[in-house]
Amino acid sequence: MTDERDRDTRGQFAEETTDDDILTVMRESEFPAVTARWVADTLGIERPSAHRRLEELYDDGKVERGKLSPRVVIWWIPGE
Repeated sequence: MTDERDRDTRGQFAEETTDDDILTVMRESEFPAVTARWVADTLGIERPSAHRRLEELYDDGKVERGKLSPRVVIWWIPGE
């Protein structure tokens, strides 16, 4: 059984979920803030991938974050 996904120039599996996909599910959520687990489950991706992508969106100023506890981080789109 082989994995047929495309790889990027570094040989890593190419992302199939876009930033717009993540931002869209966040906008359409019934909640004002979400967790990486919620994003992962909603989009059918791994939680570490969702967390990494949310961190990148945070670094780009597209989302904000807050820590509810040492292990619980919530994410939201600023101004929404």
